[in-house]
Amino acid sequence: MIELNGQMISAQEAIAVLSDIEQRSRDAAIRLPKLSQTQDIWDGLVFGVGGVRVVAAMNEVSEMLPFQERITRVPGAKPWMLGLANVRSSLLPVIDLQSFLGMKAVVPSKATRILVLRLRGLVVGLVVPSVQGMRHFSRRDKLPNARMKGLLGAYVYEAFNLDGDVWPVFNMHALAADPDFRGAAQ
Repeated sequence: MIELNGQMISAQEAIAVLSDIEQRSRDAAIRLPKLSQTQDIWDGLVFGVGGVRVVAAMNEVSEMLPFQERITRVPGAKPWMLGLANVRSSLLPVIDLQSFLGMKAVVPSKATRILVLRLRGLVVGLVVPSVQGMRHFSRRDKLPNARMKGLLGAYVYEAFNLDGDVWPVFNMHALAADPDFRGAAQ
């Protein structure tokens, strides 16, 4: 005998209940979206850099922080290397992304954010003027080889077309692999 909802039932009755639960679960699973449909979605984090709206893959940005007022300068570092910030008792190198790209330095405001990257053995915070949020794109809307000219061109290889609006993809892996980016000392 087995207790079910305060009542004692036989083993056969318990098996019948479990069989019924299994059948209802299978029926409900048929109505769930197919896995291939969910794999069609690409998630990106939308942010501004140099007055251009770009998007980075969500899996390339490990976290987003508000701008840290207390960043300690590092002597002998390039101007785009703002310094080190103490984030949860760990030192985080902080880089002004616009300044690194040869643009005007970010002017800190309430909208300013630090995007934390943990890529290719590199842990670094990128200061960006603003983050607009997360955006979902269908992989069918990807524009391959959508190279961008100018200062962002070295890091934009593709884009998404959404209702006639082009969303350049900023490749954080390419940034992390750039020897100039890894060499912050003057």
